[in-house]
Amino acid sequence: MNIYSTMYHPNKPEGIHERKVYIVGGGLAGLAAAAFLVDDAGVPGENITILEKHNDVGGSMDGIRSEFGYLCRGEREMEPYMECLWYLYSKIPSLENPGRTVLDDIVDFNRDEPIHSECRVLVNRGERYNRVHDYRFAPKDMADMQRFLKLPEAALEDKKISDFFDESFFKSSCWINFHSCLAFKTYHSALECQRYFERFALEVRHEYLEGIIHTKYCEYDALIRPLMTWLCNKGVKTAYGCFVYDIEMDELCNTAKTILLRQNGEESVIKMDGKDLVFVTNGSMTTNSTFGDNNTVAPVNRDTSDLGAFTLWQNLAKKHEKFGHPEKFIGHIDKTKWVSFMPTIKGYPELVSRIEKMTGSKAGTGGAITILDSNWDISFELHHNPFFLDQKEDEQVMWGYGCYGENEGNYIKKPMFECTGDEIMTELLYHLNMLDIKDEVLSHSYISTCMMPYITSQFMPRKETDRPKNVPEGCKNIGFLGQYVEIPEDVVFTVEMSVRTGLEAVYKLTGLEKDILEVYPSRYDIRYTVERLKKFAGKTAAEKLTIEDIPALNNIQDINEMKHMAISLLNSFPPYYRMYLGRDKTVPLKETVLHPEAPLSR
Repeated sequence: MNIYSTMYHPNKPEGIHERKVYIVGGGLAGLAAAAFLVDDAGVPGENITILEKHNDVGGSMDGIRSEFGYLCRGEREMEPYMECLWYLYSKIPSLENPGRTVLDDIVDFNRDEPIHSECRVLVNRGERYNRVHDYRFAPKDMADMQRFLKLPEAALEDKKISDFFDESFFKSSCWINFHSCLAFKTYHSALECQRYFERFALEVRHEYLEGIIHTKYCEYDALIRPLMTWLCNKGVKTAYGCFVYDIEMDELCNTAKTILLRQNGEESVIKMDGKDLVFVTNGSMTTNSTFGDNNTVAPVNRDTSDLGAFTLWQNLAKKHEKFGHPEKFIGHIDKTKWVSFMPTIKGYPELVSRIEKMTGSKAGTGGAITILDSNWDISFELHHNPFFLDQKEDEQVMWGYGCYGENEGNYIKKPMFECTGDEIMTELLYHLNMLDIKDEVLSHSYISTCMMPYITSQFMPRKETDRPKNVPEGCKNIGFLGQYVEIPEDVVFTVEMSVRTGLEAVYKLTGLEKDILEVYPSRYDIRYTVERLKKFAGKTAAEKLTIEDIPALNNIQDINEMKHMAISLLNSFPPYYRMYLGRDKTVPLKETVLHPEAPLSR
């Protein structure tokens, strides 16, 4: 983070007080956009209206209690270099600690309760996987990885990860830890996978989950609630029950003219003038979620008549190519769905106690645990108490999912997505070698389940042009937010992407004279490159590399190949920060702009 640029308070854009702003979608991206509009761009809060389809904000970042237990569809993995996320929450006051911010609360909590896992992967019904720290590749796989990281993104468009790696790569500890933490599958986007490898190059102890940030309470209570409280205090309005299904544009699709919506089933329109802005969340990974419990299967919703934010995106995409191709992401439910589950265990601490002893980590500090030989590819984690604000002392909560839930289970002989909560819990207990307490666990547990048909839709193979730019070419008053927006170098399926798209769209559309925060450049830091080489060579950070540790060098046929590799590496590094501080950013790109009359010396 460049403090000089980041903490600078720019002058308010001319006429900002006269502008009305409409934000379609009250997820984190929409709320972040509202916050940057108010605090960075100086838009009066009362000029901003959030149009939310549901009866609460937060989008995919939920966390609620039903009559019997808790429901949380997904989990977030945050890390310290999500620059836009932490910039936002450095602004938002803590709801618990006067004079402190949400960022302060999170840093304090993670100092007190850091995540460190020594049981990242289980196998053989309760054994720790003995190769979990061994990131060494076979020579062919190492060569494939090096080639993959050097390829330009144009060579990865519409390609699967499996197009570049052999089956042996997908059995490596590197892939096991990577894919199970992030829900990548072999048929997902090679382009997105490369961005992940480069964006998180700094995670050199990934199998320990060190650097993963968690919150004191569920993310809804820890992040959404304080942000929404702050926005309401600033005068930002929210209209619930609003399904925005289309936006009328001018002939060139550069200016949004009219917002078409149904509010509580009634047709309505919002006419926009030339000064008004609209920010569109053009997709949600939790669209058409369905729910189950101990005795009920969460069905797969394949209805496409109302896809919420996706429907709006589809209608905009019909108007112009620059709005992308939503069909690349939402037409493959059987490749993008999985089931999550959240047990609430009341009055029976034995299960959590056993898992704590098995892993060596107290609840909340062990992070995600993956069961390597699970046909469903189950990962789960224990949460600390209280994880929810109203959680009772004798209640414990867990969360898990099955990445390959279409497979038949090892113990429950049917696909995960056909199972009840009791059956999913039984399969987990089988893999933990704890079937002896099955009846007690099930009788003391409420197990909410959730089927999400589009949960990994953002990972499907694509071209860069399949997602709209944050502010598409030529657009004057419409920007895009969320996980289906093309942001160079950054990655989807993160809270950082939600917040970053809000920040960038606000800065660009308001004309704010403030630098956009750089995507953390770990890929360009030679320190992380060396650490990764050591990791792949099976060495610790303290050990030195040798020529034998770099397999690609062993296979060089002639000096010209070495030269090409060196040039390719050197050319992959960007220019360092240009230090010119004026408004005209073209100055440091020119040899001269002053044209002095004094001649050059001979």
